[in-house]
Amino acid sequence: MMHYFRDPDGNFVEQFQTTGFDARIWELYLYALLAELRYYVDRTHPAPDFLCSGLLGQFFIEAVTVNPTVINGQNMETGQPADPTERERYLKHYVPIKYGSALTSKLNRRYWELPHVGGRPILLAVQDFHYPGSMTWSEPSLMRYLYGYDFTWHHDEAGTLIITPERIREHIWGDKCIPSGFFFLPNAEHISAVISNRQGTVSKFNRMGFKAGFGSARIRMLRVGTRYLDDRNAAEPAQYVAEVHSPDYQETWIEGLCVWHNPNAAIPLPPAMFPGAAHHFLENGGLRSFVPRFHPYGTKTIIMIAGQDGEQMTTDA
Repeated sequence: MMHYFRDPDGNFVEQFQTTGFDARIWELYLYALLAELRYYVDRTHPAPDFLCSGLLGQFFIEAVTVNPTVINGQNMETGQPADPTERERYLKHYVPIKYGSALTSKLNRRYWELPHVGGRPILLAVQDFHYPGSMTWSEPSLMRYLYGYDFTWHHDEAGTLIITPERIREHIWGDKCIPSGFFFLPNAEHISAVISNRQGTVSKFNRMGFKAGFGSARIRMLRVGTRYLDDRNAAEPAQYVAEVHSPDYQETWIEGLCVWHNPNAAIPLPPAMFPGAAHHFLENGGLRSFVPRFHPYGTKTIIMIAGQDGEQMTTDA
């Protein structure tokens, strides 16, 4: 699937097969995304990771991963608390701090000062691997951290959805406290946008590879989850089930991608550079979004293998 993928550092396979699987699978996803969009990708520079050239211009992408906290060789991550109050606090403070650590470490590298960057847009492409499956539910925490806003909602007597923005000044967890609003940090104007895709995992490679003809013909796949509902008064996404093995099933690499535009960007990113993605803009304290008609959120892929006796074994991926 990655016949033309270049490994500038010479250690991709080693890391992919040992301790760097998550980061390397995210790089492979970004490469597949850019190839699908017909960008020419230059990886001759050590950083940022990808220089992308297309009809609308050039931009850089630096891959970012949110990783588990490990102390003395022990993984300290516990996932979402069972208690609803603690779970809300975890999502509003702990997870944004995780995103903040990863994103600010890249910001501090000051890529815009490198001679070869030359005043072109810089994008940070972030994926959350801090806990198994965390990318399927942590994206709202990313939005909170990037813009420094939370949004509450209710329906009025007429059934109209009312959304109220609430400014977030900081995120606190234990002895850690960071300012909210990544795009408002010093020097963040040099980052044109942050992109994310909770679908950019090995499960997507399983589905795309299967549709490309790889694997056994005995395999059956079901994709279940939630998707965007095109109803301005809907507060919850719609449920969906799709048969990946169906001849009518279609999926693209860009499907599920979110582009979080920096309201303070020195070099704004034209949305047309990522057609088919969901684009989000902070305007007057509110979030203005342009979302494709089919845009998946959290999903699960169920892989089934038909046995000789007609029974099936199932595995979640």
